[in-house]
Amino acid sequence: MKTLLVLDDEYAVRQSFVDYFEDQLWHVVQAETAEQALTMLETVQPAAALVDIRLPGIDGNTFIRKMIGQKVNMAFIICSGSPSYRVPDDLQQHKNVSDTFFRKPVANFDALEQDVLQAIEMTS
Repeated sequence: MKTLLVLDDEYAVRQSFVDYFEDQLWHVVQAETAEQALTMLETVQPAAALVDIRLPGIDGNTFIRKMIGQKVNMAFIICSGSPSYRVPDDLQQHKNVSDTFFRKPVANFDALEQDVLQAIEMTS
């Protein structure tokens, strides 16, 4: 079973991702903060992570950089509601970070899942 980490500080957003992906037979783990996710990743190894950028404490970009620095073999898909957010150049150029940026609220969950699967393939 494929495992997905959902990292978002908004409960309703996290739950919408969890509901969709569990219906598609994914094992989903979730974290409200990057700090929670870092602790969780000591025991769980998801194939991919949906990452919000604006988080309390460590932000999403920093979380992704930290994971890449630790050479974690995980695909990262960025989802943000910020209208002015642009994926930083260093993250755009990394093979573990999806080329597709999803703006919240995500309207097409099927496209999101396909992107997650493609991102996982690229990191394998």
